[in-house]
Amino acid sequence: MYEIVFINGKDYPVRFGMNALRMFCKDTDRALSDLDKLGESMSLDDACFLILNGIKDGSRVSGQECSLTVESVADLLDEDFDALNKVLEVFSTQFSAKLGNEGNVKAAKKKKAAKK
Repeated sequence: MYEIVFINGKDYPVRFGMNALRMFCKDTDRALSDLDKLGESMSLDDACFLILNGIKDGSRVSGQECSLTVESVADLLDEDFDALNKVLEVFSTQFSAKLGNEGNVKAAKKKKAAKK
């Protein structure tokens, strides 16, 4: 599932699945456990890489090509800085849903272990 975000006159599919998170962690040399603290200390590079990887993953899932680079994402933000907030809202919603699902799985495992 992806969301369409309008950036500088164009629609972009955005998705923060595990592949987008994997690419972001690789690009920024972060661990998966660092992602929940991302909002506390996000650099401009982090924001550009996060947006880039969200668009790349959204494009992949929607069957579209994505030729963006981190530099072209920064250029898009020069023209439409509000897009940063739009994409971060998608990230927040999708990442929170993933954490919620993970929490539900952990709670179910604990409950099952307690019954034994």
